[in-house]
Amino acid sequence: MRQLKIVFIFFILLFVAKAGFAQEKYRFHKVFFYSFTKYIEWPAEKKKGDFIIGVVGESEIIPLLKEMAEIKKVGDRNIKVVQLEQVKKGEYFHILFVPSEQNQNFPSIKTALNGEPCLLVTESEGMAKKGSMINFKDVDGKLKFEMNTKILESTGLKVSQELTRFGEEIN
Repeated sequence: MRQLKIVFIFFILLFVAKAGFAQEKYRFHKVFFYSFTKYIEWPAEKKKGDFIIGVVGESEIIPLLKEMAEIKKVGDRNIKVVQLEQVKKGEYFHILFVPSEQNQNFPSIKTALNGEPCLLVTESEGMAKKGSMINFKDVDGKLKFEMNTKILESTGLKVSQELTRFGEEIN
């Protein structure tokens, strides 16, 4: 019985450690997300109401983004974080995050956005070349990002020079 308790406690600790590690992975992502709201300009018609950040599928980033949304604003606008299973044509998000587990759905997500001024953010190798506007990547243990400014600006978003200095441009 004692061995069963030890095994049970071990698995609980392993689960908690895994959840903590996943959230640790995204700790800096939320800082970048908030910075994007400052260095990217959305068209005038998208500057009303809540600032909406969508996340496709389940991701450990969601509670961190919700935590950010509780204390930060985009100008005078509240930030709303929405988790969705799929992106439907006609839905609007200011920022849409596609975690690596959702890469197989990326083509349909891109099609559903249909050129809307939505900042499409990913986190997998090569996604900026496939149509992501900003793609996070790990470089020697540091979180960096690459930008496809051509696609970003083709949707009506405007990016400041300050942001392009921090990211690697991909065409």
